[in-house]
Amino acid sequence: MPWLSTRAVLLAAALALACPARADFEVSAPDGRRIVLKDNGTWQYLEATNMDRAGAVPGEEAVLTLERKTDRGIGCRFAVRLVNNLPYEISSLVPYYAVYRANGVIYDTVASPASFTGMKPGDIQNREFEVRGITCAEIVRLQVVGGDKCIMGELNKFTDGQGKCLARVRVVPSDLVPFEK
Repeated sequence: MPWLSTRAVLLAAALALACPARADFEVSAPDGRRIVLKDNGTWQYLEATNMDRAGAVPGEEAVLTLERKTDRGIGCRFAVRLVNNLPYEISSLVPYYAVYRANGVIYDTVASPASFTGMKPGDIQNREFEVRGITCAEIVRLQVVGGDKCIMGELNKFTDGQGKCLARVRVVPSDLVPFEK
């Protein structure tokens, strides 16, 4: 009855392959940060490495600062400044800003009407954007998101992967309103 033992071995192998393998795996958060989902049900953020920064060297980064906010009745205008400390031109970068209310829900996601463009190393550009339908006092946090279709260094609008453009931008915390990536 060798055929019976062969069938038993094949059945055991099939069952072993059918059992789902559980292992940790990585995903990208909406803000581009990498997260490890562990097979025990927990998760943690991964620290960015030079590889994650897609070629950026530590200390070489663009720096985004929230300069001011201005109440505009039922609206709020923000001014931001980008300094290009990268060793190459930022041809185009369009960050989006998620606007949060006190309940932790995103009210809206907006962009500046003009992108950051043609920024040679060392250049500084200022941009403004307005959030309508909500006062400055109602805004409890701004989060820089998106910007994945940048043209800077070897990155361009066809580059795969979320967060590679913003990984090269440091967002400076602000006293005006919490400002982060």
